[in-house]
Amino acid sequence: MYKTIFDPTMILQEAQQETQATINELIMSYINSLMPIFILIILGVILGLIVDRISQDRVIKLFKDNWVVLFYEDIDKNGLNEAYLGKIRIPPRSEGAFEIDYSIKAIENPIKLIAYLKRAYRTTGKKKYLDRAKDIYERLVKEGRIDIEFDKIKYDPFSEPTEASKKIYKSNIKDIYAIVRFEDFLTEKELLEKRKELEKIFHPGHLRRFRRSVSNFLSLVKDKLKAAFGVLTSTIAKMAPISPDISKEVQKYGEAAIGKVGSYEALLENSIGKLVKVQVNDVDRVVRYYNGVLREYSQNFIAVYNVDFPIDEEAVFIEDKLLEEFPRERLDFHGWELNEPQHIKIINYNKDSDKLSFDIKNIHRDHIFIEKVIIGDKEITLEDPNFTPGEIEHIEVDGVEDKEPRIRILYKIIKVADVIWPNSKAKVVGAGEPSESLVESLLRKIERIKD
Repeated sequence: MYKTIFDPTMILQEAQQETQATINELIMSYINSLMPIFILIILGVILGLIVDRISQDRVIKLFKDNWVVLFYEDIDKNGLNEAYLGKIRIPPRSEGAFEIDYSIKAIENPIKLIAYLKRAYRTTGKKKYLDRAKDIYERLVKEGRIDIEFDKIKYDPFSEPTEASKKIYKSNIKDIYAIVRFEDFLTEKELLEKRKELEKIFHPGHLRRFRRSVSNFLSLVKDKLKAAFGVLTSTIAKMAPISPDISKEVQKYGEAAIGKVGSYEALLENSIGKLVKVQVNDVDRVVRYYNGVLREYSQNFIAVYNVDFPIDEEAVFIEDKLLEEFPRERLDFHGWELNEPQHIKIINYNKDSDKLSFDIKNIHRDHIFIEKVIIGDKEITLEDPNFTPGEIEHIEVDGVEDKEPRIRILYKIIKVADVIWPNSKAKVVGAGEPSESLVESLLRKIERIKD
């Protein structure tokens, strides 16, 4: 008869092996449960990279490499909104962000830029910096912006920084009032291309209709994908014991990637290429209404073409003489000035004791809206401030003691432009023309009445 030998060491080893096997099984089970999350993250990253590569706002893209004016929030709080003129640049993966590049002649504080490049040449010995400084200097001399010799330009670290562009980040879109492409800025070739563009929108071909249909289909599917993604991540989170924070981050990333597919708005889609009425929180913070042709829309912006866009102007006269620096726009300029010619003139000026009389004449090619006439402490508003070309308005003022009073006139001019408004500042509130179906039904009704 065999005697059983009790070996504690062997029993302990067997227990350890069984425990390790159990742990391995748990680990593999946990990894398998997390596998869908890993796959989801990888797919989300790949989708995000693909979409990021092509994601430029489809409205902003219309003005790519065009000369535009950006009307922006009053940064320095001096009561005047900022205005930037330059070429609009749109990098890949910008999602509505963009940059306004000034022209060479419009760079702010170019003296410091030239001095900085000269210093870089002295520091590095690389001639490319000196050549760049000379090139900028010569261009600015031709423009009359510099009257100092090149060799006398010294670097001053305490002077104002130079500025050659304005960057608008996605978070800054809310501070934009308008991005405006004036017809005055367009060449004959560009005007012709614009007319062809509008014709294609108004009478789209089969290929354009197909592309638009595909884009709209993807936009409509987007919301469904967002909802499905949310359900999928929450289901996997319940199946696998993962951190709620990780689950939220995965869902957030996936929805962000899907959200870049596009936007669809039925009430805007049926007005593309047609005259619309737009309600705008304008540059001067007054709510106004505009007419124009709806060109495109996105999650961030709407583009409306052929808009009568107002510009605030100021003219100051001593008697009937316009001061040299006027007219000028009531804006903080960056990289630009319109350099408009004289719009109004004073004629039949007469000062008799403390009584002043004169006529204001519109010598502009278009309508002018005169907001007020200021003489000393007196403000005059006109009954009919809308001046047609050539129109004359008579002004009489009593109690003007100054022998040579300054006459300050605040007014608006109109320039035809294509405008991009942020959705936070503008909304299409209706059509500007009856629909074709309505016109056809009215014509049929008239024909039946005639019969």
